[in-house]
Formats: sequence, C-alpha cells, structure tokens
Amino acid sequence: MAKMKTNEERKAELEALTEQMGKQIDSYFESPEKIREHLQFLGKFHQYSMRNAVLIESQFPGAVAVGSYPFWEKQGAQVQKGERGIKVFVPNPVTYALHKDDWVPLSKAPKSIKDGVKQGRVPSRKMMYFKIGHVFEYTQTDAREKGIEVSDIFKRYHRDGGLENEQDIRDALTTLADARNVTLLEEPLDEIGTAKGCYYPELHAIALNPRNTSIEDISVLIHELAHAELHNQERNFERDQPLTAPEKEFQAEMVAYVVSHQLGFPTDDFSLSYLAGWTKDKELLDKEQLLQEVHQTSAGFLDHIESHLEKVHTLEQEKEQTPLEYLEQLNRRMGWKDADLSLYEQVHAVKSVFPEEVEPYLNAKAALETNLKVDRVDEPLMYIHGMGLGFQPFGIANNHDFSEDQVVAYTIALPNQPLISGHFDPERTVHPLHDLEKNNKVEKPLLKSLENYWHGVLIEEEQKFLSRISLLNIERL
Repeated sequence: MAKMKTNEERKAELEALTEQMGKQIDSYFESPEKIREHLQFLGKFHQYSMRNAVLIESQFPGAVAVGSYPFWEKQGAQVQKGERGIKVFVPNPVTYALHKDDWVPLSKAPKSIKDGVKQGRVPSRKMMYFKIGHVFEYTQTDAREKGIEVSDIFKRYHRDGGLENEQDIRDALTTLADARNVTLLEEPLDEIGTAKGCYYPELHAIALNPRNTSIEDISVLIHELAHAELHNQERNFERDQPLTAPEKEFQAEMVAYVVSHQLGFPTDDFSLSYLAGWTKDKELLDKEQLLQEVHQTSAGFLDHIESHLEKVHTLEQEKEQTPLEYLEQLNRRMGWKDADLSLYEQVHAVKSVFPEEVEPYLNAKAALETNLKVDRVDEPLMYIHGMGLGFQPFGIANNHDFSEDQVVAYTIALPNQPLISGHFDPERTVHPLHDLEKNNKVEKPLLKSLENYWHGVLIEEEQKFLSRISLLNIERL
C-alpha cells in the first residue's frame, strides 16, 4: 500500500509545480516562435484552466487530448502499464464552520455544528484549495489500438478535416458580436487606409475595411471582437493600470491567433511583433495575467463558435431526414408523447426550448401535412398552418383575414428553393408578406416578386367586385 504523503510533502509538491508553471510561462516570451507554439497548444486545451494548460504542455509537449484514469475507462480505453500521469491542479473546496470562536473544517466539526450549518444557525464559509491530480494523454492509452479516434471523444474540441464552412463561421461570429452587444457597422466611420479593421470603444462597435478579402474579414473580426471583449470602456475602467496601445494590440492578436488556428484558418500572416516591447521589464504576474485574459477570451469565443457549428451540423443532419422522422425525433426531445397541443402551444413550446428549430419544425409539418412534392412547385405557394387548406398560390394565401388567430404560422414553397417558414402575432403583423419584410427573411428582389403576386390577387378581386356592382346596376335599370 502506498505511503500517505504528509501535509508538508503535499505543500512542497504544490510549490514545485507552481514554480515549474512560472518558468514555463516565462519561457513563452523569449521569442515570437515560442509564443506561437503556446497559442497553438492553448487552442486545443481551451476547456482547461490556463494554469493547467501550461502544466500539461510543460510535462507532455505535443499533447493532443487528455483525461483522467476513470475518464479513459469510460471511453473503453485503458492507460498503458508503466505510463506516468501528467500533474495538474485540482480545485478542492473546503467548507469551514464557526465553532467556539474559531473556524474549523466542517468535516471535523461536531455533529451539532454540522446540523447547525444545515439549518442555517451556524455561520459557514468555503475556502478554495488545490491538490495535485493526474491526467493521461491519448497516446498513453490503448485508444488507438482499439480504433477510438480523438474526434470521437472530444467532438467539440477536436475535428477531423480542415477548414469549417466559411459562411457558418462568419454567421457564428455575427451571433457572438450580438451576444456581447457589439454593433457591426457596414463601413468605417472614416477612411482607415491600410488598417484591416477598427474597434470604437465609445460606440462599442466594429467596422471592417471594405477592401479586405473574405478570409481576412474573418480573422480581423476575431481580432476586433477581442478588443471589444478585453478593451471596452468598462474593462479599461476596472484595470489598476491602463494598458498601452501595443499591449492591447498584442492581446487582440494573440486571441485572433488562437481562435483562427483552432478553426483551421491560415495564420501565416499573424504578427506578434509587439512581443519584445511588451515583455521588457514585465513581472511574471503581468505575463500570467496577460495569458489568463487571452485564454479566457479565446475559450469563450471558441465555445460560442463550436456551439453554433454544432447546431448547424445538427440542422444539416435533420435536413437529410424525412419530415416524419424529424417530427418524431423532435416530439421525443420535447417530451410530447400523447400531448394534445394547439398550434399556438406547439410553436411557442419549440421556440422556448429550441428556438433554432422553429423553422425546420414548421417546414416538416407543412411537407407532411400536405404531402408536398417540392420538385413539382412551379410558382410561389404558401401553406397557412391550422387552416386545413393545403398549399395555395402565394397571393391567395396571403390575402386571408388573420385578425382572429392567436398565432399565424406559414410555410412558403418556391421553385427550386428550400422551404421558408415563419410565424407572427396578428396584433403586430398584418400578414405573412409583412412578416417576411419586417424580419428580412428573404432578399428584396424575391420580396418584391411575392408582393406582385399578392397585388395581382388584389387587383383581380377588385375587378370581380366592380363587375358585380356593374351587373347590379344593370339589373336595377
């Protein structure tokens, strides 16, 4: 049986590990090449704390993925005999209770004190300590021999293949800006010359240079979003000492490098030329704080982007399903077995749990309920859910009276195009065409075309009305 370590031995081990981490951080700032290597590593391990990522890199250079011994067992893999674990810091919160004017660990307190803490009669507080744990790298296990790929286990962090769909990433960055209340301007407020983009702290807004290439736009947007996250007016006010312009640029470029490299975008043009100037006369704590902020910002960006890409991937898979298969799957996810819900309840339930699923849900319902043959659509058609009329010519369907409905859900079928669905509150929106326009659901040329179809129906009805009036007048004569 292994001998238990004393408290002094544990403390000495933690101090040695902390010193090792400090030396590793210092080594990054020796050259742009070394900081680049660290940033590449940081992208792979953004789910770990910055300190643990540094420790993993220092003990196992080139690590791809790590997990604890029990973790690998759950994956069906076994750590190879004789492999030494990689040491990491493990949070170990300890609860203390007030006992006889002294704070004692709750685990060692008398039962009466423990009961008092549970009942709220005895004050308590938590203190965070750290102990040393061990993780093992993928190549230290028999996962490869068993055919278990890294991407099978760490789907969110390790992807097979190269660059993700450029437009999906662009969309993810747009939603990232929106989530942080950053305004994306259509163009800079003034001429910015050769600068690729700029962040306006007073407006909390970003503008990109219209001369950028498509790929440049993505990496520059990440850079400017890093400024918006790290150097907005609120963050600047919170700092004890303001950052200089080179320091801000250095941080933003590091974040852009981490995120771009992890997503598979070219990073050859990234410059870390501020490294030498920034590191001069800087203490280790300054360097650790710099990396901590870069790590946290990069991790937040990557988590958001990966989450968006997963949703897109899920939706793409669902498109390959039949409408019936998709609806059955969604019913299971919603827990709707034997539920008898109105159209209003269905739409709002899906919207509250899976907002991105509302349009696919209505598309599938429309296709299934009407047995639509999309390859036979030769003019714009529209289905108003709940009316039981099937797909009608767009102009006719748009001309219904919707004022008495709780919610109006519609699906539009166009020649050689995917279905388009939407829903609206009749108290705020007049008809589906109005909803399309308000929410920019279709391009302006198509909106104008649909408007013409509707106007054609209005003119035809007006002519019929005038014809009936004429006949009545003739009869009276």
